[in-house]
Amino acid sequence: MRRRGVVCVLAGALLIGFTGGDGGFAGHQKAWADGTPVVWTDDEMPELPLDSYEFEGADGKAYDRVEEAQRLLTQRCMVRHGFADFPLDPKYPGAGSSTTVRGIVIAGTGPVGTYDLAAARRWGYGWDPQRKIALPGPKGREMTIEESAVYYGDRHTERSGCYGEAYRRLERGVRNSRQMWAYVSTRESAVRKQAPHDPRLRRAFARWADCVEDKGFKRYTDPAAAYGAKEWKRGQDGNTTRTPREVGTAVADIECKRSLNTAGVWWSVAQRLQRRELALHKAEFEGARKGRDRLLANARAVLAPS
Repeated sequence: MRRRGVVCVLAGALLIGFTGGDGGFAGHQKAWADGTPVVWTDDEMPELPLDSYEFEGADGKAYDRVEEAQRLLTQRCMVRHGFADFPLDPKYPGAGSSTTVRGIVIAGTGPVGTYDLAAARRWGYGWDPQRKIALPGPKGREMTIEESAVYYGDRHTERSGCYGEAYRRLERGVRNSRQMWAYVSTRESAVRKQAPHDPRLRRAFARWADCVEDKGFKRYTDPAAAYGAKEWKRGQDGNTTRTPREVGTAVADIECKRSLNTAGVWWSVAQRLQRRELALHKAEFEGARKGRDRLLANARAVLAPS
């Protein structure tokens, strides 16, 4: 076992200050001397420059508001077409009477993988297989075939139907719909792909890989690669088999990320790259934000009490 890994862990302990009795860390300082934030959980990840340009950057319920306004406009359109009792939130034809949809747990991971040490000790890179969720489905009655033709439109006559009409009403005044919906996420994805090539982050990932290897586990290029490794044999639901090797790797992964502040270094690199992206494409980002703000203003107007 290399002495380098021991030095890394000791350096991490000095940074953190103390450890908890369960073998994890009981507390930590908030930032390094150079301003790099110390990040152990999703909640501790600071905002990035592009976050305010995201669709929900100014309003965490933005999508919900737009969907609510679209349902209301669609219902009004259907009533105008003679369907006086058309529901606000209809089911598709053939959907049945249920108002819930059974779903599986979806566990996502960011560019530096997962953070939950307690969950890793029990479930590795997976989750409790007994944990299920009920997704809310449409609350209204099922549409008739006749209603659905007006709702969705007629592909033969290229009429978009009430659903499309509502969407156009909400986008009134939006100069570039594609830019509004896709530009920010596309550029953010491009920055995420650039980040692993940054020299500082490459060094951070290499130190993290050394640490995991020194704990007796396979070396991976970065935490996301460890999380998504094929040897965890994820099933159709995305869950893993939770072998002792998987659980041990997941625990080592998180312990090393904490001791070396891998997530904090990732944030520092990502925010620098995003600032550069903003400087290069300021007009496009502002255009996307203005479109979003126009759409949300239209939605608020629709939902305002009459």
